[in-house]
Amino acid sequence: MAQGSDTFSELSQYALDRHSMRLLPEPFCRRHSVVVLGKIDAQAPDAPIPIGMVDPDNQALRFRISDFLQRPIRPVKLNRYEIDSALRTGFGAGPQTKADLLIQKRPPSRQPPTPVELVDDLLAGAFERKASDIHIESYRDDVDLRYRIDGILHQAYTDMDPESVKEVVSRIKILADMDITEHRRPQDGRIRAVIARSEEHKVVDYRVSVVPSPGGEDVVIRVLDSSAGLVPVSKLGMSPDTERLFLNLLSNPEGLILVTGPTGSGKTTTLYGALAQLNDGRKKIITAEDPIEYYVPKVNQKEVSPQMSHALLLRALLRQDPNVMLVGEIRDLETGSMALNAAATGHVVLGTLHTADAVGAVGRLRGLELDDADIADSLLAVLAQRLVRRICPKCEAPAEPTRRQKELLGSLLEGLQPRTGVGCEECRHTGYRGRTGIYELLVVDSGLQDLIAQGAHSAQIRRYARAHGFRTLVEDALAKVAAGQTTLAELVRVIPFRQIMTALEDRQQGQGGQGQRQEG
Repeated sequence: MAQGSDTFSELSQYALDRHSMRLLPEPFCRRHSVVVLGKIDAQAPDAPIPIGMVDPDNQALRFRISDFLQRPIRPVKLNRYEIDSALRTGFGAGPQTKADLLIQKRPPSRQPPTPVELVDDLLAGAFERKASDIHIESYRDDVDLRYRIDGILHQAYTDMDPESVKEVVSRIKILADMDITEHRRPQDGRIRAVIARSEEHKVVDYRVSVVPSPGGEDVVIRVLDSSAGLVPVSKLGMSPDTERLFLNLLSNPEGLILVTGPTGSGKTTTLYGALAQLNDGRKKIITAEDPIEYYVPKVNQKEVSPQMSHALLLRALLRQDPNVMLVGEIRDLETGSMALNAAATGHVVLGTLHTADAVGAVGRLRGLELDDADIADSLLAVLAQRLVRRICPKCEAPAEPTRRQKELLGSLLEGLQPRTGVGCEECRHTGYRGRTGIYELLVVDSGLQDLIAQGAHSAQIRRYARAHGFRTLVEDALAKVAAGQTTLAELVRVIPFRQIMTALEDRQQGQGGQGQRQEG
């Protein structure tokens, strides 16, 4: 039973014990802004446990925590900053975190940087720029360093030259546990670094790919901020209707939910957000990943390896009594069959496909030679997505569509008042800051199940979905343009031409039908 809360409290009044804090799952703590304070004494089962809460009057949440810990609790009112600070202590990165290297701010120097300093600078530079990737490209007479920020590559100044870059690549190989004597075949590895800035320490994982080139070796490093935490579904940028429907689908006891889109469209972020939503401590959640991108507390994450293929790992995980499975990309008949079978036998299964839109997922599954009836029985929903850059709020201004945009989008621009970012110091003169998602969610209801089981082609499936309220990527993007969140240039950049043409045809057919009704 929950006890009364303290009226005035400060975080400094309480000791923090990492083991005790982790008895509540991290996603639950972050979602509800709660944290265990002090050390839980197993020898005193009746002693109330202090729980930091932003809203200690939330009776339902208090009972839920007490029930989860199987102990009485004493709510302690803390502000959100104090909760976040405590959670960083319990779950975030600290200076004691095991890592391959510690990167500290380097004082200015007139001496040319060493290879070690160059590597530290480019790794820390990516983190500070909020870049998702680092590209080191070696040419016979030059070296390029580029950062991918919000999906776009930006050239950066570098002290590397065709001679020093060889030592830089060797340093990266050593940190990523690669063979530094091998220069003729691709290699993959991983680096974990702690970036120290003042009193703050951040753990950042870097996934490294080295590939030979005529000019030497090219390196691409994916930046994975381990301390950023999971992005909740509510922060992904879904419309209220799409978010509500997606959350309802996640609460289903069984079924296959696919997230589709090209590389870099945010599929992994969405899947981890879904895992955070499902991770209430009462479900067994297992993942099969290739590779593991982010480590999630209290989730049983497994990685594909040369000794353990994707299909072999999935077969083993089905014997681990899971409630929820994340199967990664479904790329062959064996993986697809196991995913459908697991979804049909009482498991929630999350997976990805590389398709242009949600409807195309059905054809892709058929292309793997999966049976229509099995697809219809197990497939619960398909979420297709893209990432668009957000307009910088500091420099946004009204905009007029360009001639090319008018020619391409035509009647889709009717009634639209687009905006753009003109560029400022805050956004590094790009006009954009951050990204958001655009989505289309195809739900497989009974009518759609019948169509899939009968072998209906994509055009029939799409017509049925449109007649039953299916909202396309183009429509979601146009809504975000109208709301001033993104630009027409971003819509044109990320949405395939064919989908824009289909949206125009739908608009023309709708107008034609409306005209006929008016004439009638």
